[in-house]
Amino acid sequence: MAFSSFSWPFRRRGSGGGGGPSKSAAAVEEDEELGVTPQLLDFLRTLSPDAFKSAAVQLQGGSVEAAAGDLTSWQERHAVLVLSKAKELAKIRYDLCPRHMKDKQFWRIYFLLAKSYISPYELRAIQKEKLRRMATENGKSTEVITVEVEMQESKGRVSEEVDLESQSS
Repeated sequence: MAFSSFSWPFRRRGSGGGGGPSKSAAAVEEDEELGVTPQLLDFLRTLSPDAFKSAAVQLQGGSVEAAAGDLTSWQERHAVLVLSKAKELAKIRYDLCPRHMKDKQFWRIYFLLAKSYISPYELRAIQKEKLRRMATENGKSTEVITVEVEMQESKGRVSEEVDLESQSS
Protein backbone atom coordinates (compact mmCIF):
# COMPACT_ATOMS: atom_id res chain seq x y z
CA MET A 1 0.00 0.00 0.00
CA ALA A 2 1.41 3.34 -0.97
CA PHE A 3 1.95 5.84 1.80
CA SER A 4 0.25 8.60 -0.18
CA SER A 5 -2.99 6.64 -0.30
CA PHE A 6 -3.16 6.59 3.49
CA SER A 7 -1.91 10.07 4.30
CA TRP A 8 -5.25 11.71 5.05
CA PRO A 9 -5.34 10.77 8.77
CA PHE A 10 -1.91 12.32 9.25
CA ARG A 11 -3.13 15.67 7.99
CA ARG A 12 -6.22 15.84 10.15
CA ARG A 13 -6.06 18.48 12.83
CA GLY A 14 -8.70 18.79 15.47
CA SER A 15 -9.69 18.14 19.01
CA GLY A 16 -9.13 14.61 20.24
CA GLY A 17 -12.81 14.07 20.97
CA GLY A 18 -11.95 11.69 23.79
CA GLY A 19 -14.39 9.28 25.26
CA GLY A 20 -13.67 10.17 28.90
CA PRO A 21 -11.21 8.76 31.38
CA SER A 22 -12.36 5.14 31.13
CA LYS A 23 -11.13 3.18 28.12
CA SER A 24 -12.82 0.15 26.67
CA ALA A 25 -10.96 -3.14 26.75
CA ALA A 26 -10.80 -3.15 22.94
CA ALA A 27 -9.13 0.28 22.88
CA VAL A 28 -6.55 -0.80 25.44
CA GLU A 29 -5.91 -3.98 23.46
CA GLU A 30 -5.47 -1.99 20.24
CA ASP A 31 -3.03 0.39 21.94
CA GLU A 32 -1.02 -2.60 23.16
CA GLU A 33 -1.17 -4.37 19.78
CA LEU A 34 0.12 -1.25 18.04
CA GLY A 35 2.86 -0.67 20.61
CA VAL A 36 1.51 2.57 22.06
CA THR A 37 2.53 1.95 25.65
CA PRO A 38 3.08 4.33 28.57
CA GLN A 39 6.84 3.80 28.15
CA LEU A 40 6.66 4.90 24.51
CA LEU A 41 4.56 7.94 25.39
CA ASP A 42 7.10 8.90 28.09
CA PHE A 43 9.91 8.58 25.54
CA LEU A 44 8.03 10.74 23.04
CA ARG A 45 7.73 13.51 25.61
CA THR A 46 11.54 13.72 25.66
CA LEU A 47 11.87 14.20 21.89
CA SER A 48 12.48 17.59 20.34
CA PRO A 49 12.52 18.91 16.78
CA ASP A 50 16.32 19.03 17.03
CA ALA A 51 16.43 15.25 17.52
CA PHE A 52 14.60 14.80 14.23
CA LYS A 53 16.77 17.37 12.45
CA SER A 54 20.02 15.76 13.59
CA ALA A 55 18.75 12.30 12.63
CA ALA A 56 17.84 13.67 9.20
CA VAL A 57 21.38 14.98 8.74
CA GLN A 58 22.82 11.60 9.77
CA LEU A 59 20.51 9.80 7.33
CA GLN A 60 21.57 12.09 4.49
CA GLY A 61 25.22 11.43 5.27
CA GLY A 62 24.64 7.69 5.63
CA SER A 63 22.58 5.26 3.66
CA VAL A 64 19.61 6.68 1.80
CA GLU A 65 18.02 3.22 1.70
CA ALA A 66 17.32 3.45 5.44
CA ALA A 67 14.94 6.33 4.78
CA ALA A 68 13.46 4.93 1.58
CA GLY A 69 10.31 2.90 1.22
CA ASP A 70 6.72 3.17 2.27
CA LEU A 71 5.37 2.48 5.70
CA THR A 72 3.78 -0.90 6.36
CA SER A 73 0.10 -1.06 7.22
CA TRP A 74 1.02 -1.71 10.87
CA GLN A 75 3.27 1.37 10.89
CA GLU A 76 0.50 3.48 9.34
CA ARG A 77 -2.01 2.37 11.99
CA HIS A 78 0.61 2.95 14.70
CA ALA A 79 1.33 6.44 13.36
CA VAL A 80 -2.35 7.43 13.37
CA LEU A 81 -2.79 6.16 16.92
CA VAL A 82 0.42 7.68 18.29
CA LEU A 83 -0.47 11.08 16.84
CA SER A 84 -3.78 10.99 18.66
CA LYS A 85 -2.16 9.92 21.95
CA ALA A 86 1.08 11.96 21.94
CA LYS A 87 0.25 15.60 21.32
CA GLU A 88 3.95 16.45 21.73
CA LEU A 89 4.79 14.35 18.67
CA ALA A 90 1.94 15.93 16.72
CA LYS A 91 3.36 19.38 17.55
CA ILE A 92 6.89 18.37 16.49
CA ARG A 93 5.51 17.01 13.23
CA TYR A 94 3.53 20.20 12.66
CA ASP A 95 6.68 22.29 13.25
CA LEU A 96 8.91 20.20 10.96
CA CYS A 97 6.68 19.16 8.06
CA PRO A 98 6.92 20.32 5.33
CA ARG A 99 9.30 23.21 6.07
CA HIS A 100 12.28 21.15 7.26
CA MET A 101 11.50 17.65 6.02
CA LYS A 102 8.90 15.67 4.14
CA ASP A 103 6.26 13.73 6.00
CA LYS A 104 7.66 10.42 4.77
CA GLN A 105 11.11 11.30 6.13
CA PHE A 106 9.60 12.34 9.47
CA TRP A 107 7.98 8.92 9.93
CA ARG A 108 11.13 7.04 8.91
CA ILE A 109 13.09 8.98 11.54
CA TYR A 110 10.35 8.44 14.12
CA PHE A 111 10.42 4.68 13.60
CA LEU A 112 14.22 4.67 13.85
CA LEU A 113 14.17 6.70 17.08
CA ALA A 114 11.38 4.66 18.67
CA LYS A 115 12.64 1.29 17.41
CA SER A 116 13.59 -0.09 20.82
CA TYR A 117 10.10 0.66 22.16
CA ILE A 118 7.99 -0.61 19.27
CA SER A 119 9.96 -3.36 17.51
CA PRO A 120 8.63 -6.24 19.70
CA TYR A 121 5.06 -5.18 18.89
CA GLU A 122 5.79 -4.83 15.19
CA LEU A 123 7.44 -8.27 15.11
CA ARG A 124 4.42 -9.78 16.86
CA ALA A 125 2.12 -8.20 14.27
CA ILE A 126 4.26 -9.59 11.45
CA GLN A 127 4.13 -13.07 13.00
CA LYS A 128 0.34 -12.89 13.41
CA GLU A 129 -0.02 -11.80 9.79
CA LYS A 130 2.17 -14.69 8.58
CA LEU A 131 0.12 -17.21 10.59
CA ARG A 132 -3.11 -15.74 9.26
CA ARG A 133 -1.79 -15.83 5.69
CA MET A 134 -0.62 -19.44 6.06
CA ALA A 135 -4.00 -20.44 7.41
CA THR A 136 -5.87 -18.79 4.55
CA GLU A 137 -3.49 -20.25 1.95
CA ASN A 138 -4.23 -23.71 3.28
CA GLY A 139 -7.91 -22.87 3.37
CA LYS A 140 -8.15 -24.01 6.95
CA SER A 141 -8.68 -22.31 10.25
CA THR A 142 -5.99 -22.40 12.92
CA GLU A 143 -8.05 -24.85 15.01
CA VAL A 144 -8.00 -27.39 12.18
CA ILE A 145 -4.23 -26.99 11.79
CA THR A 146 -3.74 -27.48 15.53
CA VAL A 147 -5.88 -30.65 15.53
CA GLU A 148 -3.95 -32.02 12.54
CA VAL A 149 -0.63 -31.42 14.30
CA GLU A 150 -1.90 -33.18 17.40
CA MET A 151 -3.13 -36.12 15.30
CA GLN A 152 0.21 -36.41 13.53
CA GLU A 153 2.04 -36.35 16.85
CA SER A 154 -0.18 -39.12 18.26
CA LYS A 155 0.28 -41.22 15.08
CA GLY A 156 4.04 -40.82 15.50
CA ARG A 157 3.82 -42.15 19.04
CA VAL A 158 1.72 -45.17 17.97
CA SER A 159 4.15 -46.05 15.16
CA GLU A 160 7.09 -45.76 17.60
CA GLU A 161 5.34 -48.19 19.99
CA VAL A 162 4.74 -50.66 17.13
CA ASP A 163 8.42 -50.44 16.10
CA LEU A 164 9.52 -51.09 19.68
CA GLU A 165 7.20 -54.15 19.98
CA SER A 166 8.44 -55.65 16.69
CA GLN A 167 12.09 -55.20 17.76
CA SER A 168 11.56 -56.96 21.08
CA SER A 169 9.97 -60.05 19.42
